[in-house]
Amino acid sequence: MDILTIAMVASGLFFGWTIGSHYTRATMGMAYGSGIVKNPITATILVAFFALLGATFESHNVVETVGTGIIKGTDMTPLGAMTMMFTAALVTAANTWMRWPVSTSQLACFSVVGSAVAMGAPVSWGSTIVFLCVTWVATPIVAAILGWVFTHATDWAIRGRSETVQKVLGYALFIASCYSSYTLGANNTGNAVGVFFGLNLTTEMQAGFIGGIVIAIGAMTWGVPLLQKVGKELVQVDLGVGVGAKFAQSVTAHIAAVLGFPTSMNQAQIGGVAGAAYVRGLQTIDMAAMKEIVLSWFLTPVVAGIVSFTLYTSFSYALRIH
Repeated sequence: MDILTIAMVASGLFFGWTIGSHYTRATMGMAYGSGIVKNPITATILVAFFALLGATFESHNVVETVGTGIIKGTDMTPLGAMTMMFTAALVTAANTWMRWPVSTSQLACFSVVGSAVAMGAPVSWGSTIVFLCVTWVATPIVAAILGWVFTHATDWAIRGRSETVQKVLGYALFIASCYSSYTLGANNTGNAVGVFFGLNLTTEMQAGFIGGIVIAIGAMTWGVPLLQKVGKELVQVDLGVGVGAKFAQSVTAHIAAVLGFPTSMNQAQIGGVAGAAYVRGLQTIDMAAMKEIVLSWFLTPVVAGIVSFTLYTSFSYALRIH
């Protein structure tokens, strides 16, 4: 059992590392794509720092949801936890390598569900999964509305002003991107380390700090080559669109984190971009990239659940653990 616990911790840390690298573009991509942050290494350092802050001080509600909300902590086993985290990390790494933005929250939660079904553990469908699904559906919608509102508000604020306002917008986009990185830590850390809390290995804050460290490492080690997908390919940004989209993403995901329901930074990003870009006209959106992302949203949770179920069944049979 000690070996399985070590394997579970390693899998969770691996997942946290992939989260950090995967979401670098969804947090700092706009600032980098618009030239506010010119050096990609600087961008990844900013993501690492603010994600660590968010993970340490505001990830506890999500840690509790993932660790004990989907299945009871008493039903969590080292083998099950290891399989859950290894599955989520593996699928996230594969999508990151292919540069497909996915929801690590959906991956993590459906990995837990897949292993729980294989274990025969009761799943909290009505009290947790339903609310998670509502959150995931609402995320891009709310973000799109906020993106539209924030972009209109920004345009109204700068109308008729001098060009010096562009500098103010640049600072605003920088602040919004740092806020987005903070929200990444608060919202997504629990996906990787919630099982640590579920097995009573750590407190919520300790788990958040550990997860924040590996997310920071992931951003700084694999984040640089991943910035351009959202930053420069998804939408032709101007500063007004960037500010509106980033604040919409951050506010939406932060609210979800406070409520304890992890959601997708990518879905919030795409919703915010869509709402903000609508103010400029739909031609500003790369529809091919949007379709690719939407397709991945539907496929990856299903894949995660199936892979988690299959891996747990295989490991359980091979190790003779039931």
